[in-house]
Amino acid sequence: MPAMATSSFITELTCAANETSKLTPHETARLLQQAAATIRNYRERVDYPETPANDRSQGDIVFDLMAMASAVELFSPEKISALLQEAASTIRVCKVLGETSKTTGNAP
Repeated sequence: MPAMATSSFITELTCAANETSKLTPHETARLLQQAAATIRNYRERVDYPETPANDRSQGDIVFDLMAMASAVELFSPEKISALLQEAASTIRVCKVLGETSKTTGNAP
């Protein structure tokens, strides 16, 4: 995802997190799935296993995003909002790591 598109998506996640009650379950699930895919894509491009953005253990944000997306109706707007905010934050970290690896030549 290009940097500008990533910035727009982070903004979209942040706005959605502040207005979860206005989202349909389908819209919410789509955002959660897209956030998971974005994080996965960054992880493939930037492999820093020691960073929180690359935690692949149980309870990992990608797992949480996909689990919530598959049963979005079961979660409160507050829980959805918190996870969308966490996803936006994680994507920001991944974006910075990706930009850092490009400038330092540490990209895989």
